[in-house]
Amino acid sequence: MIDQALDVLLEVGGAILPVLGLILFFQLVVLRKIPPDIRSMLVGVVIAVFGFFLFLLGAKMSLLPMGARIGAFLSGCALRWVVLFTLVFGIIVILAEPAVKILAYEIEEASSGSIRKNFVLPPISLGVGFALVFGTLRIFHELPFVYILIPGYLLVLLLTILTPADFVPIAYDAGAVATGPIATTFALPMMTGMAIGLKGSGAGILGLGTVGLIAMCPIIFMLILGIIIDLRTKKRNA
Repeated sequence: MIDQALDVLLEVGGAILPVLGLILFFQLVVLRKIPPDIRSMLVGVVIAVFGFFLFLLGAKMSLLPMGARIGAFLSGCALRWVVLFTLVFGIIVILAEPAVKILAYEIEEASSGSIRKNFVLPPISLGVGFALVFGTLRIFHELPFVYILIPGYLLVLLLTILTPADFVPIAYDAGAVATGPIATTFALPMMTGMAIGLKGSGAGILGLGTVGLIAMCPIIFMLILGIIIDLRTKKRNA
């Protein structure tokens, strides 16, 4: 465990220190100004680094192996139950994503309350649920990834044209925040574990692409929400 903790600490340091160095260089060399609250900022950096360390260590110790074991168990279940489980799991797990909650809050603030956060969370959750369902069907039937990805993004392009322009950035941001640490660290090993359990040790690649599906499907559902809101607004003003 100590060796694993040291590896995670080095990994976090390698990711954070270059960014921190760039920020300090810009602040001290380019702006030539020391922030008045530099002590609070440094304390915040230490807390953030420690938080990243704890999360990655916990993910490697629990979420990743747990997801793989659940996927291996699901590989022995009937397809209908696996589809139901992955749908419900995707809907629930996204509610634990901090970035999704922040996006919902920012949307409500930016829209002056016209788009409430309670309207934003359900389509993103449904999007992630259906993303895992599509990933499950791909694994069970060994479908090429392009059979799902190409029609999906063609639908995204079509809905982008039909959706009000102000809502399009919201939808694309929803796809970005859905691929947060909670969903990816649990869903991805679950899907690869399912593929290995079904098809053998060399079939883990069938689980890859899950994060791409998680990024795509919430965009579709959010664009549909934008169209529905636009139609309701026009009907109300008619």
